[in-house]
Amino acid sequence: MAKVLVTRRQFEDQMDRLRAEAETVVLTRAAPATREELLEAVKGCTGIFAHINDRIDAAVMDASGESLKVIAEFGVGYDNIDTSAASERNIAVGNTPGVLTETAADFAFALIQAAGRRLAESDRFVRRGEWKWFEPLDLLGLDINGSTLGIIGMGRIGSSVARRATASGMNVVYFNRNRAKDELGARRTGSLDELLAESDFVTVHCPLTPETQGLIGTEQFQRMRSHAVLVNTARGPIVDTDALAEGLRTGEIAYAALDVTDPEPIPTGHPLLEMENVTLLPHIASATVGTRKKMSQMTVDNILAALHGKLPPNCVNGESITWG
Repeated sequence: MAKVLVTRRQFEDQMDRLRAEAETVVLTRAAPATREELLEAVKGCTGIFAHINDRIDAAVMDASGESLKVIAEFGVGYDNIDTSAASERNIAVGNTPGVLTETAADFAFALIQAAGRRLAESDRFVRRGEWKWFEPLDLLGLDINGSTLGIIGMGRIGSSVARRATASGMNVVYFNRNRAKDELGARRTGSLDELLAESDFVTVHCPLTPETQGLIGTEQFQRMRSHAVLVNTARGPIVDTDALAEGLRTGEIAYAALDVTDPEPIPTGHPLLEMENVTLLPHIASATVGTRKKMSQMTVDNILAALHGKLPPNCVNGESITWG
C-alpha cells in the first residue's frame, strides 16, 4: 500500500479520502516539522501533502528512498518546493491554482482599505485608552476613491484586485514583466519605477522567483510617494524587510500592511512589531472555510491521481514527467 505524508493537520473528510487509498501519516504537532522530523517522516512515502513552511528539496525527496512520486502543495505558490530537483527525479509537483483567487483578492483589497484608513492603528489607539475626545486632525488616512493603486503582478489575483479597485473609484496602474493585460481600464506602466512614483497604494501580487526576490528594497522605497502605502499578500522575500523598516522609520513611505513577512513568522523583537504605521497579519489571505476546504480537496485530488498512475490535474512540471 502506498504511503502519504501530510505535514500539517487537515480536514478530516479529505484525510479519509487519502486513508481509503494509502497509509496516511499526518503530522499534528503545533509547529511545522523540523528538518530532522521531515527527513524521517518522508521515508518510504509515495506522496507528500506539503505546506508553505515545508522546504521540500532534493534531500527530502531522496530521503523517501526513491519511492516518492508526487508532491502536492496546499496552495498556489510552490516556491518552497525545488521543482527542478523533482523533475530530475520524475516526481510530479501539483498545486491549487484558481481556487483562492477571489478570496485572496477580497483580502488584499480589504488590507488596502484598512491601511488607507489606519484601522489597525486606530483599534490600538482605542484599546490603549487614548480616545478621550474628538480630535479632527488625529489618525487621518487616505481616500480610496480617486487615489491611484499600483499593482505589481497582473495575474489572476492582481486582476481581481484591479476589478475591486476600479469599482471603488481608484485609478489602476500595473507592472507585469512578462505580458500586458488590461483590466477595466487599468494602465500598464513602462517600468516598476514608474508605477512606484505614480501610486498612492502599491500592492504586491507577483510570484516569488529568483528575479522577484528583493524586488522592492531601498531604491524602490525612495521612489515611492511619502504618503504611500505598501501592501504585500504575495510572499515575504519579495520585499526587503530591513529596507521596509527603514523606509517606514524615515518617512519614505507612510504605511505598510503585510500578510507575509521575511522571515515568517516574524520573530519577537523585530522592528516592524514596534511600529504603529504597520499592520501585520499571519499569512491568512486564503483563510476562509470554503476556500481552505477546496484547497484541501484539490491537494488530495493531485495525490490520488498520481497514486493511480496519472498526472495530477494541476501539475506544474508535467512536461518533465514520463510516467503520466
